[in-house]
Amino acid sequence: MRLKFWILLMLGGGILIEILIGINGHRTIRRLVITNNWITHTHVILEKAEQIDTRLTHIDNDLRGHILSGNPYFLADFNRNARELIDQSKDLNDFAKTADQQRRIRELNQKLEHKLMLGRKLFVKAQIENGTTRLDSGRIYLDQTYEIRNLLVQIQEDEQTSLAHRVEESERSANEALLSMIIGTLVAVVIILGAVYLLIRLLQSRTSLNLELQANEKRLREILDAVPAAVAVYDEQGKVYYTNRVTRTLLKQYASFQSYDDLFKSLPVYQFPTGIPYPFEKRPYWKARRGQAAQIDDLELRIGDERTLLLSSAVPIFDLEQNLQYVVSSYVDITDRLLSHSRLNEAKEMAEKAALMKENFLANMSHEIRTPLNSIIGFTNLLETTPLTPEQNEYLKAVNTASRNLLTIVNDILDISKIEAGMLQFEKIPFSIISLVQSIKIMLQPAAYDKQLELDVQLDHNLPPVVLGDPTRLTQILLNLASNAIKFTEKGRIEITIRCKQIEGQQVWVALAVKDSGIGIAADVLPHIFERFRQESSFTTRQYGGSGLGLNIVNSLVDMQGGHIEVESTPGLGSLFTVEIPYEIAEPTSLEDFSSYHSTSYEDLRKISVLVVEDNPMNQKLATAVLGRMGYSAEIAENGLKALKKLREKSYDLILMDIQMPEMDGYETTRQIRNVLHIEVPIVAMTAHALVGEREHCLKVGMNDFISKPFQMSDLYKVVRKQLQVQTPAFIPATTEMNSPMNTMKINLDYLHEVTGGDHESMADLLAVFLEETPVQLKRMNEALQQHDIVEVGKIAHALKSPVQMIGAAEVVPAFIKLQELAAQNGDLFTVQNIVKDVMQRMETLLPMVEEARKEFLPTV
Repeated sequence: MRLKFWILLMLGGGILIEILIGINGHRTIRRLVITNNWITHTHVILEKAEQIDTRLTHIDNDLRGHILSGNPYFLADFNRNARELIDQSKDLNDFAKTADQQRRIRELNQKLEHKLMLGRKLFVKAQIENGTTRLDSGRIYLDQTYEIRNLLVQIQEDEQTSLAHRVEESERSANEALLSMIIGTLVAVVIILGAVYLLIRLLQSRTSLNLELQANEKRLREILDAVPAAVAVYDEQGKVYYTNRVTRTLLKQYASFQSYDDLFKSLPVYQFPTGIPYPFEKRPYWKARRGQAAQIDDLELRIGDERTLLLSSAVPIFDLEQNLQYVVSSYVDITDRLLSHSRLNEAKEMAEKAALMKENFLANMSHEIRTPLNSIIGFTNLLETTPLTPEQNEYLKAVNTASRNLLTIVNDILDISKIEAGMLQFEKIPFSIISLVQSIKIMLQPAAYDKQLELDVQLDHNLPPVVLGDPTRLTQILLNLASNAIKFTEKGRIEITIRCKQIEGQQVWVALAVKDSGIGIAADVLPHIFERFRQESSFTTRQYGGSGLGLNIVNSLVDMQGGHIEVESTPGLGSLFTVEIPYEIAEPTSLEDFSSYHSTSYEDLRKISVLVVEDNPMNQKLATAVLGRMGYSAEIAENGLKALKKLREKSYDLILMDIQMPEMDGYETTRQIRNVLHIEVPIVAMTAHALVGEREHCLKVGMNDFISKPFQMSDLYKVVRKQLQVQTPAFIPATTEMNSPMNTMKINLDYLHEVTGGDHESMADLLAVFLEETPVQLKRMNEALQQHDIVEVGKIAHALKSPVQMIGAAEVVPAFIKLQELAAQNGDLFTVQNIVKDVMQRMETLLPMVEEARKEFLPTV
């Protein structure tokens, strides 16, 4: 290879030198041509100058003859010579190239024009001005000729000098060109001779190279024999060119075949697993013969009782003219692989069965837990609308909180199941981010108050009024992050910031930030914090509880909506979770205005009948109570068969259908209603199942909507309004906030609106209980303070805290919390007296405000 390289290098160098010689010769010829052109140009200028000089002599003679004889012939000859002189001067002007030439010739033309003008005057007039004689005038005329000739002499001398230089330059260029050609030719000849010498050496090494090729071919055969696959090479005629050892071992008594056709005529092959003879046109060999590489994995070879499954492939080999030269076929025994594949299929089936068992287990667990949980949450919601003592209300809130926490764990497990299956559905409905966040703030305030944490929510008013998206998932994300912040923060504040990060066309990027001053997250845990079942430490799990699923679900929900989440944290200082989610901007008119749905005629609503198909007695009672609160009449059917019987006897406006029931479940009942009774009444599935595909299954069998148990009253409001297309009693907008003109005291009745479902009468009753019980408790507190019973003061403060939170009097709550702390620590009496005094003053302002609110909610007569 090195010898070839040097040969090519020397040949290339010789050719390059010849090219350079040619280029240099071309450049020299160009210089010679340019120089010769200048020489020719100089000769032309000299010739034109001589012609002008001759014409000057002619016109001077014509003037002398005319002056001496007055013969008109001289005038005619003068005019002819003058014209030719002008033409010659113009020609000379055209040949002027340099600035100096142009200047001299311009001067020459001016003198010629002046001389000819004077000559014409001498011919036309009899005498010259000022009485000058003709001979004197002629002398002036001839003096100008001398000046012109002197100028012509200068031009000729300059051109003669340039001519000498250019002739010398031409000779020098010719000599340089000749010398370079001689030297270049000699160098090229030397290089080419060297290349010839090296070529001779290369030819001499061919013999040793051929020997080496033979050795390489032998080694290649040995290598192919060592390959653990059968390899056979066929020529363009289909005859065997080479077979390796594995091929001969595989074919056994058929190993001495001469061609592909001979082999497979005597040894047929079959297609696995059908066992039919393998079609010739589908075999890789025949596809390779047509120029196409191919591979199959279902070729079965049968020799005696032995069956071998082969992975067969074939590749065509072409020569330089792209003609088929060889076909290389290979065969790999994959019988063991097939057995492994069968075992994998068995394992896959077992895994699928296990997944099905897991899903069934989750379904049953969901139903068994959600059914009683539905009753607990439903009845606590109804119980909250009845008059309760503050202590009863506190206990009821504890029950409600515990049941909702249990529901959260169940929902987390079910959400994980849906996310794993890729079946988590996202709504795209109009909603207000600002209203949603304000509602979340109301939900979080009691928990923050209990831990004496400041909850600060900041909203960017540049946010679009309405966006399209899934408000339920956004609520889930915010509640999870904010609840964690409250749970892991012992003192300080929680900041929730919602801002508009960027608007691109009809899309807005909303940035949600939840910042706390809690325990923080260690740096080594931070990269894994969004993993499933991952918490900061085992101490965190013991101290604060939790399943470790929340952040994993939040991360999945954010990612599935096209957003992203980040976290920054310092142990001991707190954490900052930042979420960015894109939403489509919607028209404000697309958001439902709940305030426009207030029911005005309960008599009309009583005409709407609902059939509740439910087997659980507690759920029956709960559904009946909730529907009664909504203004509807309800009937119960314990199972699907009884529901069908009632539907044959009477028509209903809506059916709430449980799924799991004895005798006939909700799916089969719905099929009977649609396909046998042919009734198109709206059917809403009401089930404790919330697994993957549950909603889709309900809709597939003919149901119209789906509500998961335990349901919230607001969820049922929405579903009923959607299916019946009527105005139902709706929530009063959460804007009931009253301020005292005397100070900063205010109440916010949003929580009451939520728990009463917007029922003004119930709200008035609850406020009446507050007005009746609170003065009594305040009187007891004052009496206990007079007796220096700080412990009793703390107990009364604890009893008053919950009702005050319920009416949204946030300014008083910290004082009650402080009194509880001082009572637990047996604190300073003077401090307690000052706080109690402040509480009494604030409550004196608060009670009239509550009375005013109660009167507003009283029904008008």
